[in-house]
Amino acid sequence: MKHVQLISQKLNQINNLYKKILVKELSAMDLDQHFEVLLILATHDEPLTQNKLASLLQKDKSRIVNIIVYLEQRNMVYTVRNPADRREHYVYLSSSARDSVQHITHTIEKINHLAEAGIDYEKLSAFFEVSELMQENLQKVNAGR
Repeated sequence: MKHVQLISQKLNQINNLYKKILVKELSAMDLDQHFEVLLILATHDEPLTQNKLASLLQKDKSRIVNIIVYLEQRNMVYTVRNPADRREHYVYLSSSARDSVQHITHTIEKINHLAEAGIDYEKLSAFFEVSELMQENLQKVNAGR
């Protein structure tokens, strides 16, 4: 019988190792792996709602609300109710988070450099291209259900 390997298994292994190193490098920030929220907020010029954040991170809105509360307690983000729709809350980076984002970005660049060591540019480009195509294929399948 042919051995079948889940693509997700290899990707999860890479993800787990990557995040383990990232969390260790940024442990002093006490952000409980929520760096990605800060990075997304830092890269968007327009305010993001909790729903939009949930969509971008592909997480449940309830999970995003918990993450935002966690980050608010650490003075990294704050929320403002949308005056046009009181059910919506915009999420903003605090000024202290803006300083932290530079450190997070630098750390990610350092880890990326370590992860990419010894890999030709063409192979790395192919990896990102193929992974993007796989994601698009799976999104089409998921949307059809």
